[in-house]
Amino acid sequence: MSDADVLFRDATKALDEGRAADAIASFEALADRGVLDAATSYDRGLAYAARVRIGAEVPGDLGRAAQGFEEAKNLAADPKLADDATRALAIVRAEVARRRGRSGESVELDQGPSLGRSVTHLVAEDVWSAGAGVASVALGIALFVRWLASSRRARVGATIAAAIAAPLLVLFAVLSLAMQNERLHRREAVVVTSAARPVDDRGITIPSAAALPEAALV
Repeated sequence: MSDADVLFRDATKALDEGRAADAIASFEALADRGVLDAATSYDRGLAYAARVRIGAEVPGDLGRAAQGFEEAKNLAADPKLADDATRALAIVRAEVARRRGRSGESVELDQGPSLGRSVTHLVAEDVWSAGAGVASVALGIALFVRWLASSRRARVGATIAAAIAAPLLVLFAVLSLAMQNERLHRREAVVVTSAARPVDDRGITIPSAAALPEAALV
């Protein structure tokens, strides 16, 4: 049995027995070894949430619980696990929002994806690329037919086809490039401290920037 298997067994046993701190130590040791798995991330989130529930909370526990559930939601291939992680994440963020509301702070933690990003993520990047390729071929054929056709009907048909294919080509290309840019440059994270202050490129805190709340997705 590998070290990772032993750690996972110890972590789940500790979690079942209510030893949240021991479970957290084992799950974090798994993460340090590069173990990236939806079930492990979900259980790590449960361990942090359990420590809050039993009254042994350490500052940042709710943020780390949210991080585990967010990671599990993104990694899960099983729809049920993804749904469980989503519900658990909502519960954790609701608790953070409740605490912030009691202290008079903003309770908005997750603004959700923008309309443009939602449209971009309707299908995979390869699908947008394939659509751009098909639209490009269709546009080329339509322009070729329009150039060669002698009959008015054929020229009108080719013009209509080109008028449809051209904007589709632009749309699919833009969406494909947006997906590629996000894949290469966008990194998301969950705030795991009570509050995080945004900093500039030099690492200096930005005075006018509002603190990022615990458990927020940034």
